[in-house]
Amino acid sequence: MQQFRPHLATLGITEQQWRVLRVLGEDGPSEAGQVAGRSCILPPSLSRIIKTLELQKLLKSSADKDDGRRTIMTLTEKGQKLLEQAAPGSNEIYHSIEKRIGKVKLELLLDLLDETQDLIDSKR
Repeated sequence: MQQFRPHLATLGITEQQWRVLRVLGEDGPSEAGQVAGRSCILPPSLSRIIKTLELQKLLKSSADKDDGRRTIMTLTEKGQKLLEQAAPGSNEIYHSIEKRIGKVKLELLLDLLDETQDLIDSKR
């Protein structure tokens, strides 16, 4: 993330905000608990991040139609455009990392991180 922070700063978002936006961009509308897990953010912190992103009009949240206790988050058009704007710079950073450590090691690292997250999620 150290390499991504300057890029994110130019976009006016934090690392944690970026993780929330990326999860929503990849998964589509999602329940807050799922976003917290996928973005590795504790639920109390996520609540604060949601409020900030809503003020920036990057996402909207609403009560789940079937269970009003659950919150569903959705990217706004502005949020989607921010992801699209961030993509070229992010891809450049990923390619830079890949050049330094190699494609095989980067894929292995990402697989191990996914596996670790799955293990963490299964214990919740």
